[in-house]
Amino acid sequence: MTEEKQVEKFPPPEPERPEPSFKQYLIGWGAIFLALVALGVLLGVLMRILR
Repeated sequence: MTEEKQVEKFPPPEPERPEPSFKQYLIGWGAIFLALVALGVLLGVLMRILR
């Protein structure tokens, strides 16, 4: 009675992503900033309308 070894085969790990460039940082933070500004404007408009 011999037991067969079960070997799990994993895919090779993905290569690590390079650090984002300064331009990508600006785009990301700019998008967040614009979304917050738009949210503030929307809230201001709604408060004027619903007052």
